[in-house]
Amino acid sequence: MSAHAYIQWADVPTELARTSKQHVDEPTKAQIVAFDGCPLCGEIEKIHDHEPATRLQVQFPFPRESTLRDALIDWFIYHSISFTVVM
Repeated sequence: MSAHAYIQWADVPTELARTSKQHVDEPTKAQIVAFDGCPLCGEIEKIHDHEPATRLQVQFPFPRESTLRDALIDWFIYHSISFTVVM
């Protein structure tokens, strides 16, 4: 079973979003984002719900290996970014 961690783009501090690196993965056409100091890259997803504006969220793989998983959690906490893990 694999798990993913999700954050809302709006929760990313402005400076962190500004300095992020983004590119489109050619095989999958996914929009990939790398944040300074974050141990993993994430995938930007558009959320279409009943809101008038489209929201953006970032999906990260949530590692089973505790060292990498803890580093990701610590990065979220350090930057005060709320996250949700879905299995």
